[in-house]
Amino acid sequence: MSVELSASQARVLSLRQLGVDSDRDDSVMAVVDRLGLLQVDSVNVFERAHYMPLFSRLGKFDKSELESAMGGFHPQLIEYWAHEASIVRIENWPLYRWRMNAYREKYATKWGMEAGNKKLVEQITSQLQANGPMTSGQFETDAHQRKGSWWGWSDLKNALEYMFLVGDLVSGGRDSFKRLYALPEQILPQSILDHMPSDADAKKKLFLQAARAIGVGTYTDIADWHRMSPTTNKKVFAELVETGELLEVQVDGWAQSGYINASTSLEGLDVKAPGARTTILSPFDPVCWKRDRIERMFGFEYRIEIYTPEPKRQFGYYTLPILHNRDLVGRIDLKSDRHGRQLLAQASWHEAKLNDREVASMAKALNKHLKVVQSWQGLNETVVRPKGNLAELLG
Repeated sequence: MSVELSASQARVLSLRQLGVDSDRDDSVMAVVDRLGLLQVDSVNVFERAHYMPLFSRLGKFDKSELESAMGGFHPQLIEYWAHEASIVRIENWPLYRWRMNAYREKYATKWGMEAGNKKLVEQITSQLQANGPMTSGQFETDAHQRKGSWWGWSDLKNALEYMFLVGDLVSGGRDSFKRLYALPEQILPQSILDHMPSDADAKKKLFLQAARAIGVGTYTDIADWHRMSPTTNKKVFAELVETGELLEVQVDGWAQSGYINASTSLEGLDVKAPGARTTILSPFDPVCWKRDRIERMFGFEYRIEIYTPEPKRQFGYYTLPILHNRDLVGRIDLKSDRHGRQLLAQASWHEAKLNDREVASMAKALNKHLKVVQSWQGLNETVVRPKGNLAELLG
C-alpha cells in the first residue's frame, strides 16, 4: 500500500515524533527513549548541548536528573560515538560494536597497540583497575604533553580516546564536563558486556530507532541519525523495507522517497494544535541536525556561525532556531552571562515569510518563553539588544 503525505502532514508527523509538538514528555529518560540519544558538545555560550533538547521538550527541568542517570555503577545512560559524541541508554552500547570494530581497524596503526602504545595502554588499564573511573588529568604518566598546536592531543589523550572508540574503555559520567574513563566491567552489567549482536541485527535496530524518532525521513536522513554510511548500509535498510518494518511514503515536494517506522501512527496529522510548542532549539537538537532536511521541511536556511569571522556573520555568534506553531519562524542569538546574571538576547530575527500579525503572535509567545529560559538558567533578568528585525518586540 502506497502512503502519501502532504508537506504539512510530514512536518507535523516529524515534530510529533521528535517530541516538540503539543504533548510533553514527563522525564529525562522519556526524552532519551524517544530520541535514542543526546548529542554532546563542548560549546557552552548559552547552555551545554546535551541539556538543550531536554529543555525544549520538558521545559524547566532539573539537570541533576540527567547527571544522576549517567554516573556510578550500572547507570541508565552512557556515552558513545553515536551521532557524534552522544549519550545513549546502556542497552544501546552493544549495538555499536560494529563501529568499535571498524575504529579498531582504522586507528590501530595510528593510536592503538600497533602504534607502539602498548605500554601506555597497560598503564591506563592498571591505574583504572586500582583507582576506578578517572579523568585524563588524573592519570600518572609522562604522556600528558600536548603535541602540535594548542588543541593538539597528548599521547595519553590519544590513547584514551582510541580505547574509548574501540570499546576498551567506557564513560563513567563526567566531572565538571571532563569525561571519566572507566573499564567496561567497572560500569556495565554483565548482560550488556555479553550481548554480541551481529552487525546486521544491530544496524537494523538502529535504523528502526531512528525512523521512529524522526517521524518521516529519507534514507539519508535516517542513516545520519546514528552516522551510518548511506553508501554501505543500503542492503540492511532495504531488508527492513522488504519485511514491512519500514514503510515507504511519498511526501509532496520531496525529490526522494520518505520512510516511516511501521509502528508510527498517522492519525491526527491534519488536526489543528492550539497547544503547539513555542521553544528555542539547539543547533545540536535532532530537529536541526541535517541542514538540507530543515530547509526541505521548513524552508529554513540555518548554519552555526561560531567559526565565521564576526564581520561576515549574518545573524549572530550562536543563533538558536525558534519553533512556533509547528514551524521554524526565527532565530535568536542567546548568551547566559553567568557573572552578570543576565540572559542576553544579542540579536533576534524573524523569517521574512511571516506577516505582521504572525510576527506579533510569535514575539508574544517568545517573550513568555524567554522568562522560562531565564528562570531555568538561574538568571535575574533578560536583556534584549537592538539587533535584528525582531528585537523591538522582545523584552
